[in-house]
Amino acid sequence: MLPMRLADLARELDAELIGDGDVEISGVHGFELAGPGDITFVARPELVGKLDSCAAAAIIVGPDLEPDRPALRVAEPYPVFARLLAAVATPLDRLFPPEVHPTAVIHPEAVVDPAAALGPYAVVSAGCRVGAGTRLGPHVVLEADVSVGADCVLYPHAVVRERCRLGDRVILHPGCVIGADGFGYLPSAKGLSKIPQVGIVILEDDVELGASTCIDRATTGSTIIGAGTKLDNLVQVGHNVRIGPHSVFSAQCGISGSCDIGTGVTMGGQVGLADHIRIGDGAKVGAKSGVHKDVQDGGIVFGYPALDIRESHRVAASLRKLPELLKRVSQLERAAQADEE
Repeated sequence: MLPMRLADLARELDAELIGDGDVEISGVHGFELAGPGDITFVARPELVGKLDSCAAAAIIVGPDLEPDRPALRVAEPYPVFARLLAAVATPLDRLFPPEVHPTAVIHPEAVVDPAAALGPYAVVSAGCRVGAGTRLGPHVVLEADVSVGADCVLYPHAVVRERCRLGDRVILHPGCVIGADGFGYLPSAKGLSKIPQVGIVILEDDVELGASTCIDRATTGSTIIGAGTKLDNLVQVGHNVRIGPHSVFSAQCGISGSCDIGTGVTMGGQVGLADHIRIGDGAKVGAKSGVHKDVQDGGIVFGYPALDIRESHRVAASLRKLPELLKRVSQLERAAQADEE
């Protein structure tokens, strides 16, 4: 798409051109990193005063902002900027050539759509089904009877264990493990005996999982990640968890077994959930919170243990006063002791 004249870019994006349309745009960068030849965006009024420090050749602005250089005016700058980023991203055909690499291994009982792409040393085991347009990167392993839908992207070293099911347009970043055994053991006098984990994992359409994220298979039944849900790097989801559609978890969250998480739930980094709890629809959990009881629909909790956000703020404010309070108590104790003497 780039390089391109700003006037041509305006037509491509259906944007209003402001200023010199002959400016050549060769790159796309954020506000702080943009240089000559780049286009960036400004969505917040407070950044307008910082334009002097920005070297971008042109900017994308909203209806209420006045630019100091050639610009494109649109209703919502950030989605348009995202379109430009997608246009300059490395094409998938460059990362996943549309072919089956000679070193890929496909079991005779597997069904791989002719429009799928398999990279070096990818393994598709017996009974697997791979949909049209799906791309398996180097060293991806699909164990027996896995189903992968259409237009999925599995980056290198992703592993999908036996019988698990992926919907359409699922993205697994490098090192994901889908369907490892749930963490189930039976204590006895002889130690811990493994409880067989015979369930599966279901990733519904448009799920995206960050690098090295792990989703454990159910003991029985299914661990389910709802449509459109996005999990960041290094997230751990235990057996028999159900996560509703369109939820977003930041890195290093840990979800214990049998949790029921609703639709549109947001979790900050390093959140930990105890087992068998319910997180309601639209709930938000602040970073590093430890949640040990249910959270209602729309609830916002924070802290360890996690409390309602308002109560958590009151506790934090009280803790800041604790040193002075202890000092005053010590003074009162000494005064009381002196009076007794």
